[in-house]
Amino acid sequence: MTSPPLDGTAPSNVLLIVLDSVRARDAGLYGYQRETTPFLETFAERATVYEQARAPGIHSIASHASIWTGHEVEEHGLSRHEDELAAGTTVWEDLDDRGFETGLFTTNVVVSHASNLAAPFGTVVADEFTDPTEKLFESAHGPGDVRDHEGLAGNLSRCLDDDEPLKALANSVHHVYRKRRGGTGDSLDSTGVLDRFESWREDTDGPWAACLNLMDAHFPYEPDDRFDLWGDDRLREFQAALEKPPSYEYTHGRPWWQLETARHLYDGAVRQADARVERVVDGLDRAGALDDTLVVVTSDHGEGFGEHSALVPAARLVDHSWGIDEVLTHVPLVVSYPGRSDGERVERPVSLAEFPSVVEDVLAGTADPASFARDGPVVASTFRLLDRDAGTFDDSEADAADYRGPWRAVYDYDDGVVRKSARRGDSAAAFEVPDAQHVCPADGDAAARVASVFGELEDAGVKKGAGAVEAGVEDRLSDLGYLR
Repeated sequence: MTSPPLDGTAPSNVLLIVLDSVRARDAGLYGYQRETTPFLETFAERATVYEQARAPGIHSIASHASIWTGHEVEEHGLSRHEDELAAGTTVWEDLDDRGFETGLFTTNVVVSHASNLAAPFGTVVADEFTDPTEKLFESAHGPGDVRDHEGLAGNLSRCLDDDEPLKALANSVHHVYRKRRGGTGDSLDSTGVLDRFESWREDTDGPWAACLNLMDAHFPYEPDDRFDLWGDDRLREFQAALEKPPSYEYTHGRPWWQLETARHLYDGAVRQADARVERVVDGLDRAGALDDTLVVVTSDHGEGFGEHSALVPAARLVDHSWGIDEVLTHVPLVVSYPGRSDGERVERPVSLAEFPSVVEDVLAGTADPASFARDGPVVASTFRLLDRDAGTFDDSEADAADYRGPWRAVYDYDDGVVRKSARRGDSAAAFEVPDAQHVCPADGDAAARVASVFGELEDAGVKKGAGAVEAGVEDRLSDLGYLR
């Protein structure tokens, strides 16, 4: 990237807040019937709300790589947790070259540890992982000895069959304790992340640029009592009973209605995430920095709660594992531009991949609400769950053929209407998307439109390769539902 020098038109700061797994459909700001985002609705009175924002992909690694680089998923090619970006390819490095202090603050292990997405930042605040294979008694069985995630019953059986069952049981208790602390030496939650961000901000001289990735709305859904307005203990029991990730459990016979009811817990978690944003924005306001800061509040992807895919109805959407439906791609996007305090709503589709371009416009002093609204189509895709992943569905009630990628979507804006063309294999369909709550079938050659737009995407040359995922990180990925 070219990096013109910092000049007087530049803002003091750049702040990206990613509310992991928050979908627009469950945000009160976007017409949802529950008051899940009371602060964002207030903030919208002075900020720009993008009604039709789309995540470039449906996984943290893919979407964050697009936000970092400005490239579409199929241009940068990062789709696995261990994939890495080449040096000098991100907006954060560009900002560092311009004289900004940069910081990443997150509990998202995909961003902080599994990939190298944290590498561009001068300061990184994240969990430090310990080795899950560490045991009290090396001679006996420990849960970390087995990477197949056998659950409580499987582990208990191994303990009882061990030559030293009492020591094996002690290892299991030790392992559970460490997992409850996140498998880390110094476990962080969102409160701790915000504490560290605020301290860093206060101690930083000159302009700064930071990303906060907050996992409040990511599985498992565990909102604090004051935000848990729609869930109850029974729903928490259903969630606690999962021995494997939802994407495995619900395609292998667990009742779908249990996943559907988990949405009540999720909505409380979304409200909690909204309160986190309020804390950050209020802190900037009290410090007199809000008016001079580009603040972007969004999400990297949505979440599925058993909805049938509109493109392949046999496939049901679970967390954010597959599909290209609006519950996965349509995300909140609220932007406070430096020097602007008038609320505005933008109806045309926009992509989070425009973030580097928006930062560039802000630094040049030319940014306005149209900065995110590119001319031309907006795209989203996922090419996870390919043929090599078919084993995920062994002994399953679900047919792997209905779930495999790649899934692709193109969004066009025509006479005030957002039109979506979606394709997966031989299945293709067109839709109109009037808002975050509705999707309507439409006419059109969706297959040809997707083929045309995606046929123009080329390798951007920003992928470095794949790194190695440490055992402690792999353990946390399993807890979050990423590994089966």
